[in-house]
Amino acid sequence: MGLVTLVLTVCLVSAPERCREESLQLDTQVSLTQCMFQSAMFVANWSQLHPALRVKKWRCKLPDVDRVI
Repeated sequence: MGLVTLVLTVCLVSAPERCREESLQLDTQVSLTQCMFQSAMFVANWSQLHPALRVKKWRCKLPDVDRVI
């Protein structure tokens, strides 16, 4: 099991049409299922630290094993 990344789609509160993705590397080794169960807590914590942004959606993803560095 590799490190899972939580990918957030966030938009500016003042301009909701301006969105981008933020990636949060989870520091523990969890499965995709565990990530989805725990993700609400991570999203809530991130949202408190970034009040100018609103989380529109999120997903958990495994590392890209085929990615060339």
